[in-house]
Amino acid sequence: MSRFADSLAQNDGSTTLVELVPWAGPLQDDAGERHRETARELIADERNTALTVTDNAGGFVRLGPLTLGQAIQGMGGECVVHLACRDRSRAALQSTVYGLASEGLTNTLALSGDYPKEGFGGRSRAVFDIDSVGLISMLRDAGTTGPSFTIGCAINPFKAVEADLVPQYLKLGLKARAGADVAITQVGYDTRSWSELLQWNREQLRPLPLMASIYILSKGVAKVFHRDGVPGIRLNDEQLAWAEKMAAADDKGRAAFLEFAAKQVAVVRGMGYGGAYIAGQRNAGEIDKVLSMANEFQQDWQAVLQDIHYPEAAPYRMYEEGDLPQLASAVPTPPTKTKRVPLKYRFNRVVHDLAFEPESRGFSIGAKVYGGLEKTRLMWPAHVLEQAVKIPMFDCQDCGDCSLPDIAYQCPEGACAKNQRNGPCGGSIDGECEVPGKRCVWTNAYDRLRPYDEHLTMLDRAPVIGDNALRGTSAWANTFLGRDHYAREDQGEEA
Repeated sequence: MSRFADSLAQNDGSTTLVELVPWAGPLQDDAGERHRETARELIADERNTALTVTDNAGGFVRLGPLTLGQAIQGMGGECVVHLACRDRSRAALQSTVYGLASEGLTNTLALSGDYPKEGFGGRSRAVFDIDSVGLISMLRDAGTTGPSFTIGCAINPFKAVEADLVPQYLKLGLKARAGADVAITQVGYDTRSWSELLQWNREQLRPLPLMASIYILSKGVAKVFHRDGVPGIRLNDEQLAWAEKMAAADDKGRAAFLEFAAKQVAVVRGMGYGGAYIAGQRNAGEIDKVLSMANEFQQDWQAVLQDIHYPEAAPYRMYEEGDLPQLASAVPTPPTKTKRVPLKYRFNRVVHDLAFEPESRGFSIGAKVYGGLEKTRLMWPAHVLEQAVKIPMFDCQDCGDCSLPDIAYQCPEGACAKNQRNGPCGGSIDGECEVPGKRCVWTNAYDRLRPYDEHLTMLDRAPVIGDNALRGTSAWANTFLGRDHYAREDQGEEA
């Protein structure tokens, strides 16, 4: 068992991960030497359980995490390697997983990844062949024939809108069932959201150790967070004003920002988190100060809650207020009013129930018709008809393994920038995708399913992994003839 896995098993708050962000250049350049020296100093501090290496964080191209991870391991340190789906097909992901296992880098954080930014020759094409849930399944499967992976996943509990927040929790449940070992939060500044995640996790059949992400702020970073410059992170007006006031000091606010981070570490430990994931550091000395101060604050962690609590103006809450306004109780909040369901969605539900439900008469007829078309090699006219219906209605991309019923009749390839078939990524804010001009499909799905009382069970299923061998073929035929992911799920359940 790795040191990281052993620490997680204790789940006593002592697990500490320190993030390293690679640079745009080779390991041997000046930036590489500076990062390696920082890594050596961090490794020497036994309070740091492991170092983590990001994978083109923010969508910016940097040195690959495998290279820096190997260097850290060569120094005698332990590393958690981020692995993003954004830049790799599933074949490339599998190859990378084999490489990680071969090098003994078996601590991973499985991520969908931020949408790519500008790179060589312009913007890179986003891949998103599978999502983080599919990657977790892949990593868990890889452990059956090689070294077992300790698999981390992400959760963003800092959403202000119900239809954004609840699906985050539902997806975490799916990640746990897929094989995740630990969940790490997004950066956030609402202590009650930390508390609510803990309460929800306690109620699950497979609760996970939780770690909270803590970013050592600066004035510049605070401004970026405030303008939604990092997907899924928001910093409110009050906190920005505080950061700017602190930054007016001679040290540009560094002492105040380190103390703020230390209070966050103390609070999450006191609440019952397994530990802290610390980012934004400039050197090992800053981590030393944060951890030393955190030990002092932890003795009375509730006393510093108010100092680090910066909630949204009127956020949706999963649970009622606890004994302190910065903490949650165990009492769920009452249901909210449902929204009007679009007529188009209601129509699609009726059609699906009549023609595509396996137990329906329409499904039996469809299976006979498409079986006959396949035998007579007349499938192409039916495929043309299918596309004539689905392209204008759903912006269908002709994947052949249709997930429309999984996402309340929205195409994950046409409507979602990241092709998220297993729940939302963490990048949306107030229902809007991190890619401008797009609405989060999972926010829409939640709102559409609520009137039918299906919103809390929409991810109570096996992970959906589309089969690209079906691309360009009739999705209707593949459904009726048992070739798509619905059939594979049924076969898996029978096995």
